[in-house]
Amino acid sequence: MSMTAVGATNVGSVVVNFDKNLRTNLKEKSLLPGEFSQLSYKALSPRLAGVPLKRGQEVGGFRLGSTVVLVFSAPHSFKFAVEPEQTVKMGQALGFVHS
Repeated sequence: MSMTAVGATNVGSVVVNFDKNLRTNLKEKSLLPGEFSQLSYKALSPRLAGVPLKRGQEVGGFRLGSTVVLVFSAPHSFKFAVEPEQTVKMGQALGFVHS
């Protein structure tokens, strides 16, 4: 699974709860047009390829809001519990695996 926090124009910052040292939207670090920066936590847990989180655990948040892109592989029996463009709140189920 991959989760990407996408900060819109003028978003104050992105906060990741398990990385207290992360600082985003720093004025002193400017990127040239077409450049981007990224951060990966894969090395923190080689077995899980990232940071293990519990079901419903808050990952972080935005200071002023924005959006999250979530990409995952699901079994054929997966059924979404949300509709396109629906606002999702922390802890809300995105879907269920039916047997």
